[in-house]
Amino acid sequence: MMNNHLDRIHHFKGSPREIGFAAGRTLGAKLEQTIDHYITSQQDSKDVEKLRAGALPWLLSLSKRFQDEFEGMAEGANIPLQRVAEMAYIEECDAKQCSGVVYLQEDQAWVARNNDFYVPELWGYVTIREVDGRIPTINFDMEGGVFTPTGINKEKLWLHYNFLPVWDVPAPNKLHVPPYVFLTEALELCHTISDVEALLNETDRDGGMLLFAVDGKNNEFALFDCLCSKYTRRESSDGWIVGTNHYCTFEDLTLSDVDKEPLGTLSRFSRMENLMQTLSASQTPPNLPADLIRILADDGIERRDKEVMTVYSNGALPSVGEIWYTF
Repeated sequence: MMNNHLDRIHHFKGSPREIGFAAGRTLGAKLEQTIDHYITSQQDSKDVEKLRAGALPWLLSLSKRFQDEFEGMAEGANIPLQRVAEMAYIEECDAKQCSGVVYLQEDQAWVARNNDFYVPELWGYVTIREVDGRIPTINFDMEGGVFTPTGINKEKLWLHYNFLPVWDVPAPNKLHVPPYVFLTEALELCHTISDVEALLNETDRDGGMLLFAVDGKNNEFALFDCLCSKYTRRESSDGWIVGTNHYCTFEDLTLSDVDKEPLGTLSRFSRMENLMQTLSASQTPPNLPADLIRILADDGIERRDKEVMTVYSNGALPSVGEIWYTF
């Protein structure tokens, strides 16, 4: 899957605590180095005291399944639980800039995405998890990450999400989690897109997300515009659909002229739409995944900034389990 980068693939199996312990033992001192580098690289834009004070209470608000994995990882790596929690909690404050597309070609659904984030040198890893009693998953994340923005499970269900801004809050007295926790949970519990939609109904989010879902079993696909407390489902009538970092089914109250500038969400969206329209209208059969990779690498879509940049890209054909991954 990653050619000669097998050192970047980790495979863990067992209970959440056993998986966490095995990951911590495998990574050892490297895990603490990764956490230190990740947090230090973002300290200028984050409230460090708030991070330290909020990380453990936040961890204790998660389900036992994730608490156990974090506790096992801290024990296996012999580092404080506080430090492991900070690595995940810091993402609560981050805004990502991502681009994605789903394309139906000869009744097979292809999906491609750019994940735009900080600290590109820490990304480019794969974790295969077989959690007892849950669906096995493949996650694309940083080394040592418990949560993921991109993944596929043994049921051939592909999920990834793009950051979306929000102006609402979770409903009172209703379970709510960050989008990256939701996505990881969905990969481990959901067999179909209907299952994902049921989980969206059951669980609110702490932030917004544009959720891409592709079911390789039947090549069904959908995008979900998700606020904290509600969502809408986007369908495509043209055999393809694109998304960046704004809402298409809600009036987006956060958009401004900045979003029309090069590499802004509106600019990237328009560029992806134009490229996909050209691809789908061409008389020449598409060359996949090469044509989708070319679109992701377009100067008007791929981010190459000094701070936020495209840290990795994926292309996938979930129906046959083929995945392309570059970082």
